[in-house]
Amino acid sequence: MRATTPSRRQGPLPRCPIQPPHQRTVPTPAAAGGGPWPLLLSGMALLSGLGIGLWLGLAAGLLAGAAAWVAGSLLGRRRGEPRDFRDADAVEAATDLVVLAALPELPDGAHAMEQVLRDPASMLAADLRAVHAALLSIHPAGHPLTVAIGSAEKGEGRSLLAATLGRLLASEGQRVLLIDADWCRPGQHALFAMSPAPGLAELLSSHPPGLDEVIRTDPVSGLDLILVGRGRFSARALLSARMKALLADLSGGYDLLLLDLPPLLDASDATLVAGMMDRVLYAIRWRYTRRGRTLGTLTRLRKARGRVAGIVLTRVGTAEAP
Repeated sequence: MRATTPSRRQGPLPRCPIQPPHQRTVPTPAAAGGGPWPLLLSGMALLSGLGIGLWLGLAAGLLAGAAAWVAGSLLGRRRGEPRDFRDADAVEAATDLVVLAALPELPDGAHAMEQVLRDPASMLAADLRAVHAALLSIHPAGHPLTVAIGSAEKGEGRSLLAATLGRLLASEGQRVLLIDADWCRPGQHALFAMSPAPGLAELLSSHPPGLDEVIRTDPVSGLDLILVGRGRFSARALLSARMKALLADLSGGYDLLLLDLPPLLDASDATLVAGMMDRVLYAIRWRYTRRGRTLGTLTRLRKARGRVAGIVLTRVGTAEAP
């Protein structure tokens, strides 16, 4: 089920304070393993036995390449642009997408899972409600909403974002189903301390069990879950007619259906799966995720017709990230 596509920028949103960027030193050509000069000299020596015209032509080409390499390095040093994202403005300028929230760094996943229920007035809970409100503002009222949650690589907090968002909203009366579709590194069963099977893999098998055998409920929040299962499946199975029918059947019984995807750099076909959902939430880890990786995966998402609702900055703190 798809909604009409609104403008991607919904106007200014309040942001959590984020530490301003620091300049990052870019190594000079000499510091980067000697630069192109050893290669140039070796090439000239190897070509010494060739005709003088060919030798001069190839030498000129090598010199031009070396000059371009040095110029590029100097230009990068002048710009001083960090390779990762340091604040919401930088994210929005680079991606042309709104930053919906900046989730704070917490000691571990278990702490975050407990905090959304123990302290509903916390910054984490408030930010997650802001994400939900933004999703609702661009989706027709009264219709079930399906949302894929993606990121470029592992370690960006994508699965924890899905788990805490689902848990908080379910505890506040929303009918929410979370499906772990990360066939590369599934993690929802660990966050909820449950066995992974039976789950999605069994539902997509040739002899699927009944839904009542697969859907588990988080006893402390009321969140329903379909975990990954024990069998093997891939993006092809998730793009099948059986999966589309399953999503259509499930979404009718819930206000919100969350799909936790694998890292998009590890599973390129996951962008096609994201395109089946109404919206996509895209997680970027603060001071960690490289700009090029983020922009590349977002481009692939858009080509796959993924409707990216916005960006969620994760693990925002005051210390330098790796």
